[in-house]
Amino acid sequence: MSLRNQSIVAIRNLSYSSLGLIMCLYLSWHALLSVNFFYGFWHDNIGIAETIAETGPQNRYRSGFEKTDREQRIDLFEQICTAITHQGKGLEHISYSPEPNTAIPLLHKAEIVHLQDVANLISVTQNLEPYLFILWIILLAAFFAKSWPLPTYRQLLGVNSVLIIGLSGAVLAIGWVEVFYAAHRWIFPDDHQWFFFYQESLMSTMMQAPDLFLYIGISMFALAVIAFISIHEGLKRIPQRKLATSD
Repeated sequence: MSLRNQSIVAIRNLSYSSLGLIMCLYLSWHALLSVNFFYGFWHDNIGIAETIAETGPQNRYRSGFEKTDREQRIDLFEQICTAITHQGKGLEHISYSPEPNTAIPLLHKAEIVHLQDVANLISVTQNLEPYLFILWIILLAAFFAKSWPLPTYRQLLGVNSVLIIGLSGAVLAIGWVEVFYAAHRWIFPDDHQWFFFYQESLMSTMMQAPDLFLYIGISMFALAVIAFISIHEGLKRIPQRKLATSD
């Protein structure tokens, strides 16, 4: 195979893997969103309950959050998820009740501004989803119409090696927390606060930021990879089924 043809195949395979993984990340996102990102499990198993008990009483703006129970915290997290996936609507109305007949706003102004920035980012990704899905379908149609062989797993690893090595190297060199913070500095407006100490943010406290996002990210990526492999294996069988039917 000539160098030109090798390049064409590599670009084709990279497009297949990139679009495919992006679509699987969307699937993973929707699946995890439907189960509240397993917040209840993480609350019980990564120290969130202990963090709330320790730093809740130290909060400078709110009081009594440590008196809330597990069910209320799960509900509060779900309300935040609902708000940020609906253009930020309702963020200012989220409240907690440390005692009966009390309602204290969960978020102060800077937290609402940050979560609105998050909601805006999510809105952009949600708006892109149908267009990326169409591109994915067009690419798959081209693969089957032109009888292009689907890439092997070795080819998939090969065309994504730069990205894999780059991300792995960054995490190993500076740590995932700094990568997480660098992404925030790059994405969000300079004049909007996005880092909050636990003592000044119940949002950060109840999410044990940034720890919770690591576990959610790993879960989301793992589920996306499983979905990608499942779809890839299914697509590999389509030509075989066509042949079997024609015979």
